[in-house]
This record gives sequence, C-alpha cells and structure tokens, in this order.
Amino acid sequence: MMVVFLLAIGNSDMDFRLDSGPQPPSWLRNLGNDVAKEITTDESQCPVGCHFFHDRETLTWEVSVFVAATEIVGGSMDGTCYTTSLHLNISRIINLFDEVSQISWQSDSVAEDDELAQHVAFEGTINSHRIWLRVLKESPQGTGPGRLLHSKTGELETLW
Repeated sequence: MMVVFLLAIGNSDMDFRLDSGPQPPSWLRNLGNDVAKEITTDESQCPVGCHFFHDRETLTWEVSVFVAATEIVGGSMDGTCYTTSLHLNISRIINLFDEVSQISWQSDSVAEDDELAQHVAFEGTINSHRIWLRVLKESPQGTGPGRLLHSKTGELETLW
C-alpha cells in the first residue's frame, strides 16, 4: 500500500490540494508508507493519504495519515461518502520511533474547526527529527474522496 501525499497550502490549517508541489523528504515518504502498512481496513487497496507540515518555529514535523473516504456514484445513495473501518497496530507504530514522548487518543472533534477529529497521536523522534504523527479515523475535511464506488457496476475507481 503506497501513501499519497497531499500538500497543505500555506500552513497547517489543513487546506488541501492535490498537486506536484514540494515533495516530502525521502525519510518522511518512507515513514508515511511504514505507517500505512500498519493500518488494516475492511476493504483491501483503500487509498491512504498523508498530510505533512514542517513547523519551523518548533522544528517539528506534523504528519497526519488517513484512509480515504469512498463516495457512492449513482443510485439512491448518490453522493454519500463513507469511511471503512480500520485497525491500527499501535505497537508497531511505536517501534518506528527512536523515542516516544507521548501517545494520546482524541475521541472526537474538540472544536467546530477541528478537522482531524478522531485520531491516535504519537510524539517523539525519528532519525533526529521531531515528529507529531496522527493517524486519523477519517479523511480530514477538504481532501475529497479517494475513490468512487459506482453503484450500477460495483466498480471501485481510485482518484488519489
């Protein structure tokens, strides 16, 4: 399973777009892929996205990994988006870090503009980089669906 990196515009306000702008460093791309391997979904081959932001003030890399939403196309549920259930191997995520200073779980959004909502967060270091890794239950608002389910044919179409 390969991760699709979504570029944030400007800052970490989660304003997403898909483009070929600045690419993540190779070590960060490897981290995203390693995290994706530890996510098991009810459906195979579900796209996994990753948002990253480097906070130059705190020298922390903010990394959010999430499974794509699927939008139904056609039929009575046309336009409905759903997210598959997922399982996260937390002990293997911890082993990706050289040092973990904090692990936390956020059960719901904490504010109206909290686009991360439910997630597990890990803070620590990997190869001397300060990391704040969040694995989200759902794609953040603004990412759009990662794939389409065509109701008439049952075909899944990957968008990103």
